[in-house]
Amino acid sequence: MGRSLLDAPHLFAFTPEALSAWAGEQGVAVRLDEARRVLSEVISDPEERVSRRPVKKSTREFLLTHTSQERLEVVERAVDPSDQFVKYLFRSPDGALTEAVRIPLHKPCHFTVCLSSQVGCAMGCVFCATGRLGFSRNLETWEMISAFKIVRDEAHRAGLGRVSGAVFMGQGEPLHNYDQVIQTARVLSHPCGGRIDARNITISTVGLVPQIRRFAEERHPYKLIVSLTSAIEEKRKGLLPVAGRFSLDELGAAIRSYAAVARGRITLAWVLMRGVNHGQEEVLALKERFGDLPLRINLIDINDAGDLGYSRVSPAELKEFLDRLQVLGVPIVRRYSGGKEKHAACGMLAATLSDASKDPSGTPALA
Repeated sequence: MGRSLLDAPHLFAFTPEALSAWAGEQGVAVRLDEARRVLSEVISDPEERVSRRPVKKSTREFLLTHTSQERLEVVERAVDPSDQFVKYLFRSPDGALTEAVRIPLHKPCHFTVCLSSQVGCAMGCVFCATGRLGFSRNLETWEMISAFKIVRDEAHRAGLGRVSGAVFMGQGEPLHNYDQVIQTARVLSHPCGGRIDARNITISTVGLVPQIRRFAEERHPYKLIVSLTSAIEEKRKGLLPVAGRFSLDELGAAIRSYAAVARGRITLAWVLMRGVNHGQEEVLALKERFGDLPLRINLIDINDAGDLGYSRVSPAELKEFLDRLQVLGVPIVRRYSGGKEKHAACGMLAATLSDASKDPSGTPALA
């Protein structure tokens, strides 16, 4: 992990146990109940704080003086009027641009937040807008929590309802930033943090085998989604270059190690691309490789990849693929791809602003 952006540890990155231990290392006794109240005050929804009882002045002053409470800057909000998805573009203290999305759920007045885990992405998936940005760095836990808080608090202040879930499916490969993402999930799910049910936190991966095995060994309560997109070895390698590092046999073994400790079905995400990955051969390969597992398949429309030669399947092609998938006997989830009118694909807002800041030669414009 690289050097932190901040000179002091950030309050958002702590659980109460860790904050109390850290204060002790600084020679200051902070009781666990005091750490709980401080973190609840700075992270939790105002209506869900664990206690209104004040923390003694000396403890509060020490914690607020010796830690950072930096916030991300909101650069832009893009609201899609057709479905009320709201995409946020954030700027970190070093100028890095990342995104988050407030996603309406089927349950009225409930939302989930789609979070980025990196600035750009190193995976290079050929159909992904974020992949075009390249990779700059990992996001720190406080940055991810800050993004979550901004989205959640704005929904609360507007009287729109409650954020009850979080998904790490924005910019970046979450398991490439494993430690920071897991710590963020811990803070999000803590009663003195984001107060999100751990079962409503989902972490996505394109298939980093060692990290999937580690996730399984550590028995985290969060859900894991593996973005498969093709069950045919050579095709998948062409679409997701990281697949060249791990064969489908290796990935399958890692998924089985996770299935052995996970509760419920294993979710495979499938980004649908016209003429690429919706034929009968894909169904047969899926059945052969993963037919023994309790699966759920999430079908996702591709977003904004026409300039790279990829487009969405037609309604007829989708129906045909859905019919073919019935042979697997598993739930098929048609995941709604929202925000189509407002730069829905991860990385698009960041790319748009980045392009606007360049002169015609393609180099960053100087202020």
